[in-house]
Amino acid sequence: MVNSLPDQPCLLVIIAPYISPYAILRYNRSKSILHSEGPIMLKNLLNKFPNAVLHKGDCSNPGLYIWFKDHTETILGIPKRDISQEEIQLLKVLYPGESINERNISFSNKQWSDYLYEDNIQLPITSWEQVRFTQFTISGEDFPYKEFEEAFLSFVPEDSLMVWDNDLNGTLIEGLSHDNPGLDEWIPAISTLESDFYVKIKIFAGEFHPVDIRLRSHFTMERNCFTHSRLHLPDAKASSLPEVFPFLFMKGISLDYKEWYKEQLLGETMEDQELIQTVKLYIEHNSNASSASKALYIHRNSLQYRIDKFIEKTGLDIRSFRHALTTYLIILLRK
Repeated sequence: MVNSLPDQPCLLVIIAPYISPYAILRYNRSKSILHSEGPIMLKNLLNKFPNAVLHKGDCSNPGLYIWFKDHTETILGIPKRDISQEEIQLLKVLYPGESINERNISFSNKQWSDYLYEDNIQLPITSWEQVRFTQFTISGEDFPYKEFEEAFLSFVPEDSLMVWDNDLNGTLIEGLSHDNPGLDEWIPAISTLESDFYVKIKIFAGEFHPVDIRLRSHFTMERNCFTHSRLHLPDAKASSLPEVFPFLFMKGISLDYKEWYKEQLLGETMEDQELIQTVKLYIEHNSNASSASKALYIHRNSLQYRIDKFIEKTGLDIRSFRHALTTYLIILLRK
């Protein structure tokens, strides 16, 4: 329990002129100076931290900020590079409301949070051999996050985890099992959550990746895909790489990332020249099996077998326009 103001000269010198004896008395009772002298105190803190922001929308990457909230729901975000640990501890006293960094409190959650969002490159301790990251963003700040987290986790296997980057963005982490929801299953689930908590939710469902040294880079690539998904597919509640890839292709894909996209979309079929050529020709014939089989000089049943094999191995249903477009573009990129 805090009985007096912490001895932190770096901030106390700045805020002291604005703290009346009455404010200190109220601080000892309510643990919130801002509750009594909010506007002046906040202005002074903004002078101390000129790069601080008061709204999540004022910064491009909320994960690079430390966020605080007081009893009046005033939010303050300070760049991590601008603030010391001592100053963070003092501001946690001045802003006794929930700090987003305190949501990831369990050992496993903290490990994954540090691995994904901080500079910790050590793989978390886990029994999972493969994991999937489902990244999400929420529009609407006034919701009970614990109840929301519990409801969100009810749609995935029991051992799944949820880690928060800030109070509106986070990642659901699942180990590979027989109960992982597909993209189509997420859409009604999201609608249910939106209705129950009066928020808007968007997710990006990644692929399953081995838990190895490349895991962090997979997460970073999928995070970039999620950014483009929100930009180009604003009405989509749930998206994945096949949906967003055409927009990434139009923007231009550097040689550094070319192999990653081929690996994620084509997988082991990438080395099957006959199968890839069959799929390419099938799409070029407007997905007309009769026309494509004649061009390939094979029986229609043989063509259908190859198409089914490709769909099963990649998850790309080339009978639909969107997946056919993504498949054709990645085949062109393959050359």
